[in-house]
Amino acid sequence: METFLPYFTGKFSLRWQDLLDIVLLSLVFYRILILIRGTRTIPMLIGFVALLGLYLVSLMMNLEATQLLLDNLGQSLVLVLVVLFQADIRNALAQIGVFTLFREGLHKKRDVVDSILQACLVMSQKSIGALIVLEQEVGLKNYSDRGTQINAAVSESLLLSIFHPSSPLHDGAVVISNKGDLLAAQCILPVSMNSRLSSSLGTRHRAAIGLTEETDAAVLIVSEERKEISLSYRGQLIRGKNEDIRKDLLEVLAGKIPASIHKKEIKDTSRKKETEKAETTSQTGTAAVASKNPSLKTN
Repeated sequence: METFLPYFTGKFSLRWQDLLDIVLLSLVFYRILILIRGTRTIPMLIGFVALLGLYLVSLMMNLEATQLLLDNLGQSLVLVLVVLFQADIRNALAQIGVFTLFREGLHKKRDVVDSILQACLVMSQKSIGALIVLEQEVGLKNYSDRGTQINAAVSESLLLSIFHPSSPLHDGAVVISNKGDLLAAQCILPVSMNSRLSSSLGTRHRAAIGLTEETDAAVLIVSEERKEISLSYRGQLIRGKNEDIRKDLLEVLAGKIPASIHKKEIKDTSRKKETEKAETTSQTGTAAVASKNPSLKTN
């Protein structure tokens, strides 16, 4: 307790080492949160927090049996964490300190993007649907592990082979890692439940939007009906000319937010505020009418 006494009495000095400590720990925790965001680790951590809360309650209420059970569990907590999160720990360690493909030279980045877009262009002309996910900071191992593992270099011919209607792998999405490797095919993506989406959007587009709502991935969609290429990012959908899609995709992979996405986000925020304001006004008006006409009130 004597260690913390200066903080409570206000008699302490802040050294530059303390500031460095705070900055380093902030970066570490931020990186950890980025790595586990959108993975199964989050609900597991919530479960551990719930157990911690239960343990505190048992201490306050002197619940001896519960304390004994949780004490025994706590003694093997490190082993439990390693067993439960071994895949996530391995994935996190693999990503630390790695200079990924999409952070390397602009020339190499453009080559990969051009190969992907050329395949998308061919598929759109032949009315072949496709979903291509490009991983960024947030790991997509939860989705790629459930698909068919491929682990090959990205190429136009490989993508065309996978999404050809006669291929057993054409259903679902392919996941391309942030190193530029095609990890898996037949991956199932979460479908967006956003009620504001257009009713004309099919399952393929809703799945792309659903993933980008949960992660920072970019998803290319090829529509077999409209014969067009779209880009989904940050829960938004961009449609336009192929060159515009290419430009926006390169900006996304460079860590920027394209102007088209930014405009859509501003428009969505304004629309949401207007809707909330209209609902509030409607409720206020109804309450005012009810107060002036007691006969309108129901028991």
